[in-house]
Amino acid sequence: MGSRERRCLVFLSGNPWDWVPSRQHYLMKALSKYIPVVWLDNSGSKRAQFKTHCPQPNITVVQGVLPFWIAMKLRGLEGVALPVVKTYLKRLLKDYDHVLFWSMENWLLPHRGVPYDRYIFDCIDPIFSDDAAEIEAYAKREVEILQRADKVFATAETLAARCREYHQDVTLLNNACAPEEYTEELVCTAPRPDWWPETARPVAAYLGSIDWRFDFDMADRACRDHPDLHFVLAGNIVGSLAAKAARLAALQNVTVPGKISVSDGRYLLSRCTIGLIPFTLGTMNDAINPVKMYAYALMGKPIAGSAVNELRIRPDIAATGSTPELFSAAVSQAIDRAKDGHTPEHLTRFALDNTWEVRAEAAWQVLDCL
Repeated sequence: MGSRERRCLVFLSGNPWDWVPSRQHYLMKALSKYIPVVWLDNSGSKRAQFKTHCPQPNITVVQGVLPFWIAMKLRGLEGVALPVVKTYLKRLLKDYDHVLFWSMENWLLPHRGVPYDRYIFDCIDPIFSDDAAEIEAYAKREVEILQRADKVFATAETLAARCREYHQDVTLLNNACAPEEYTEELVCTAPRPDWWPETARPVAAYLGSIDWRFDFDMADRACRDHPDLHFVLAGNIVGSLAAKAARLAALQNVTVPGKISVSDGRYLLSRCTIGLIPFTLGTMNDAINPVKMYAYALMGKPIAGSAVNELRIRPDIAATGSTPELFSAAVSQAIDRAKDGHTPEHLTRFALDNTWEVRAEAAWQVLDCL
């Protein structure tokens, strides 16, 4: 590729630009230092009313295209939508000589609707379903994408191994941390939340959704085994699991505040003693590289987790257990690690070696050659 070629990266996002920051936002923001990013936003009118804006240098957000495309597909009219989408995007991208298209999902088979020169597929999740028909359809779509892609990234070891069955060029690109979200100023100015427990006991914190990933049996055993700790289990509670969450909240040493603000999260992570990742064991959670692992580590907090693959392979970062009893033992091990004065420095160094800027640099070294 000649140096005079103008390149851009088109990114198809399942989220609006101004949604809660995630891998998508952090990675694309970091990559925009190397290449202009055109973000296909999942917001705006479902009709063919497309518009653009630039929220920051080198990033253009396109609204309306993706909602229109999705709405037409749901109505069985994708064949009508695709020419409209392609025509608009070709006109939008006319000043670029080389278009890299990056997608993280497979439901739309998005390579059919976006004009590109090279296609990058980022495999970030397994299918979160136990339905055999859904799993089969998902796998079929993913194989088509993997065989079409010019380059494949994957967030976790098991995802990378699965992708390599269909694509020879797969690079592991784990999740990462965002130090700018936890600067000293932001942490120190975070006010004490109204729900903060009145306790002098060390706090064991979980920060994340309380959903199908959360192992209630592991959490319950640890809470009962450690009356010397106070457990704060914070995050959005899926409605069907509200009763289980309420049973945990009824324990004297447990606070379950539900969904909390970003500021409250900073207060929690800065003042807890250890971080918890009690994920249910199984293939789906083995394929998750937890972002909260990096956030806990950034704050120097020892981690106790279930023995899912991405934690099990990092024994110097997370103590793990495969049963409720062994998870409870991992909590004890994490507390012991917290007493070691060298632990915070070790964990923070790990986090700073795994920032989104580091991930973007690694990704760009690959993309620059496409």
